[in-house]
Amino acid sequence: MDTRHICVSVNERIAEFSPRNMELSKMLGEFTEVCASEGREVVTVSRYNGLKYFTAGTYCGFACLSDGTLIEILPCTEGGTAEGRKELCEEFCKRCGFEFSMSGFDPDKNFMEYFISVFAGETMKIIKSGVLSAYASREENLTSVHGTILFAENIRRNLVHRERVYVRHDVFTPDRAENRIIKAAAAMLIKLTASSHSSHLLMEALSFLDEVAVPYDITAEFGKCINTRNTKKYSTTLNICRMLFDKNEGTAFSGKYISCAQFYKMESE
Repeated sequence: MDTRHICVSVNERIAEFSPRNMELSKMLGEFTEVCASEGREVVTVSRYNGLKYFTAGTYCGFACLSDGTLIEILPCTEGGTAEGRKELCEEFCKRCGFEFSMSGFDPDKNFMEYFISVFAGETMKIIKSGVLSAYASREENLTSVHGTILFAENIRRNLVHRERVYVRHDVFTPDRAENRIIKAAAAMLIKLTASSHSSHLLMEALSFLDEVAVPYDITAEFGKCINTRNTKKYSTTLNICRMLFDKNEGTAFSGKYISCAQFYKMESE
């Protein structure tokens, strides 16, 4: 999806507000207003020699705009882009509980792609070890008795169709909160990545989670997650999902023209 990549360090200019940048200016302007209303200076407006510029604030991360433009803001380091990107990836790993390794780090890969690759890899680890399932109550109109007959509903539905019976029974299904959250994140991130490897992993994950419903209220789903020995393998992946969806984490940013945005207030800044 990435059609244009703008990479800057904190406090550097992102783009000039000008007629030739009208579409980008409109999108950045709206995002700047949203951030200002929340008291988080990710992108600000500055003036120099009579010209108006959008400038990176003190947050580091990425914003993918609705037209595919990727804004990447890195920490300011003496080592330049490669070192700044490494520090940002390390910060992300520290926050989600993933062990950073230089072998898995490519200084030429933007932070959004690194973010997605970690999520995709950790999700596939869960799937290969076996996704957790749980018993759930289900009501269905069947041709044979499974579970408990709901007599009142059975009479209402099957007064004519005597060959069917309306029952409530338990099914062992992967459609549980943890898997629903992961499916929602995978469905979002597969639309953003330009990496064939990450795209393949996310497509495979969505295929395995085909029986899992897409959540309507992700915030409520987090409250249903159970922290047990069996769910420990979900820890890193769910931490990334919280960073994406849970406003209380303080790392997700939204806007009319934002497909996905993830920024951190770096301690070194």
